[in-house]
Amino acid sequence: MTNTIRTAEAGNPLAVTLTQHLADMLWHTGTTSAETLTENRDRFESDPVLPDPDDAIFAASYMRWCRTAADAVLLLAYEQAAGHSATMLWDLDEDEHVVLSTRLPAR
Repeated sequence: MTNTIRTAEAGNPLAVTLTQHLADMLWHTGTTSAETLTENRDRFESDPVLPDPDDAIFAASYMRWCRTAADAVLLLAYEQAAGHSATMLWDLDEDEHVVLSTRLPAR
């Protein structure tokens, strides 16, 4: 049996491998509707350290709601590692994090 338990030392980064299948488990609701963000902009707070959600690059993007901050952070990192522009928002109405990404769903 292969030993799958690895311990990370304090101060060292923890490598996490996500596949598209696993990344899709990190969110529960999504929309490609640009109006959701633009027409309800005061509903969403953004982090000034992260990319600006009002940037034109996000005109055609996908919003994915995540139940936990950890899910949102992992999904944000996955989207960026996959080469997509992405940022994170806080939905004041739903009290959830939202990952805004230029990766659109497969049709």
